[in-house]
Amino acid sequence: MRPGRSLLSKIFLLQAAVLCLAALAMPVAIDAMLQRRASFFEGKVLTDRARLVAEGLTATADGGLALAPGRYSREGESGEFGYAVVDATGRTLVTSSAFAGRLLGGLGRGEEPAFSSPAAGGRQYRAVSFPVTVEDRPYWVNLGWNLSQEDVIHDDLLHNFLWSALAVAVPLLLLLLALNALIVKRFFRPVLDVSRRVAALDPARSDARLATADLPAEVLPLAEAFNVALTRVEQSYKVQKEFTADAAHELRTPLAVLDARLQTLPASEERTALLADARLMARIVNQLLDMATLEQENRAAGETDLLDVSRSVVGDLAIEAIRKGQSLGLVEPEGLSSLRVQAHEQDVWHMLRNLVENAIRHTPVGTTIDVVLGKDGSLTVQDDGPGIPEELHEHIFKRFWRRRRSGGSGAGLGMAIVQRVAQSNGGSITLRSAEGQGTAFIIRLPLAQGAEAAAGLSRSR
Repeated sequence: MRPGRSLLSKIFLLQAAVLCLAALAMPVAIDAMLQRRASFFEGKVLTDRARLVAEGLTATADGGLALAPGRYSREGESGEFGYAVVDATGRTLVTSSAFAGRLLGGLGRGEEPAFSSPAAGGRQYRAVSFPVTVEDRPYWVNLGWNLSQEDVIHDDLLHNFLWSALAVAVPLLLLLLALNALIVKRFFRPVLDVSRRVAALDPARSDARLATADLPAEVLPLAEAFNVALTRVEQSYKVQKEFTADAAHELRTPLAVLDARLQTLPASEERTALLADARLMARIVNQLLDMATLEQENRAAGETDLLDVSRSVVGDLAIEAIRKGQSLGLVEPEGLSSLRVQAHEQDVWHMLRNLVENAIRHTPVGTTIDVVLGKDGSLTVQDDGPGIPEELHEHIFKRFWRRRRSGGSGAGLGMAIVQRVAQSNGGSITLRSAEGQGTAFIIRLPLAQGAEAAAGLSRSR
């Protein structure tokens, strides 16, 4: 399954998106606000100027209009303001210039002041049509403002504000994004630290817990809940192990009694089959008990002679191998009278016996089985049998796994016990096998103190 995006990246992307929207929306909002304010002031200026013109209008004797002297001078086409006074028929009566008359004479006429934005000669204008009454007759003062003049507010402020604001906002946005990344990363550092502590916990230790002394308040509940869950798992695991050990102990005696009573029966095929089944059950129970013993915590360290244990196991199982038509031998390292390793003697005995019994059971007649000891504390059980296919290697050490489920050779605990024995004594086990090329199980156990020096001295001789 494809992994999802981390919470850290999601929060960073969300905050980055919010910052970007805020940085871009703010100049636009300010620009829109200033546009409205500028339009308001423009309308006020135009209305005030138009009112001044209206106040200076007087009726003439011929029924026309005239502008009182000193109110407004006649300005050229490039002037800042221009005006044209029209009557109800649209006839221009008074104008500041011929250009103003052409530009403003045709503006609409209404009962309320109306604003428009005419254009001419590549220039933009802002205009108002202001209704007035002179001698009870309606007129309209059409006044225009040349927006291309340098002292116009709209030109100086609004046309350049948005780009100036973006020029400031973009570097500020980049700075905020960098700070945001640092803040988010620093905020989630405790969570990452807790993740690393969880990953570093030893699976073999059920009493392991997360240290909570230096955790921040936001992460502390998560760590405490995790420790509570570990405590519950430890208790459940402990109950399970105790049940397995108790059950194995209780079953050993009835199985021994059953075996003894079966041996008193007259010889027959049924007696032989029943004895085999009873002994298989006893073997499985003993394996369960061995597994429960191995999983006990805080076991005292042990030390054993690998040579003595190997000779004992090979001697005990040699008759069984000969009975099946196989050859079982022990290859000892030269020049050593003992080979002491850091492991419990009973553990090593069970481990080696399981490996040799497994080799005898799963190899055909004529197979050679060797137990090879190394001066470095290694122990190899190898045979020239049919071998194990590579696709089955990963299953060999699983508990209760058997290649053929229908067989009655065991519960699939032998190899799991061997691996657990090696690990509980600080060692390891490796499988080397291929179909048709034999099988070798290599166990490496740490040498006892002083054994390394003895092995080195032997090699130098």
